[in-house]
Amino acid sequence: MKSISAFDLDHTLVSSNSSLLFYRHLISKGFYRPISLIRTMIYSARHYFLNLSLTELHEKVFERFLKGVSLKLVQKEVEQFLEKDFYRFLYYPTLARLRYAQHQGHYTVILSNAPSFVVGPIAEYLGVNEWYSSKYRVDQEGNFESVESVLLGEGKADCMDKLSKRLKTARGKITAYSDSDLDLPFLQAAGRPVAVNPSSKLLKISKEHAWEIL
Repeated sequence: MKSISAFDLDHTLVSSNSSLLFYRHLISKGFYRPISLIRTMIYSARHYFLNLSLTELHEKVFERFLKGVSLKLVQKEVEQFLEKDFYRFLYYPTLARLRYAQHQGHYTVILSNAPSFVVGPIAEYLGVNEWYSSKYRVDQEGNFESVESVLLGEGKADCMDKLSKRLKTARGKITAYSDSDLDLPFLQAAGRPVAVNPSSKLLKISKEHAWEIL
């Protein structure tokens, strides 16, 4: 029976938000003006303080910055972003857990709310076995068309359930890492939940249930 080590990406394996880091890379390359960061900050503030859902956040960012943009162009820029100095954005305590799990032969997985064009290359960069993410649809010309699906906590839990059945892995042999209380269904699907730099709500829950805090 193979053990599973499953990781959230943003603020867990990566010390910040991977999509925002990539967006800043695009600004440095001249694709967007620096002042456009104000718009992303407004969206982020609405999400954290004014109940803008993650799905709505994806849709607003997509419409503002990605609709009609070539997927191939974005993929090329993601490659350059990772090749440059991405390693310095990794959160090393969690990265050490990933490397140890890989050394022990665990099946390693990344499950992220970030879009696939960011998550896939990072998953390959880190050498994990499998990954799941939000998805954006492209049109026949290969340009971004719409938000197809957004991976939330319950979706991550469902992915883990299907993966554990496929690998015949018992819940007790699953370890899950995340920073956010929005990932509670995902953490609760694991026999060993680990809170990484947890939000205040997740910190409280972790202490109540004696979950490990990293």
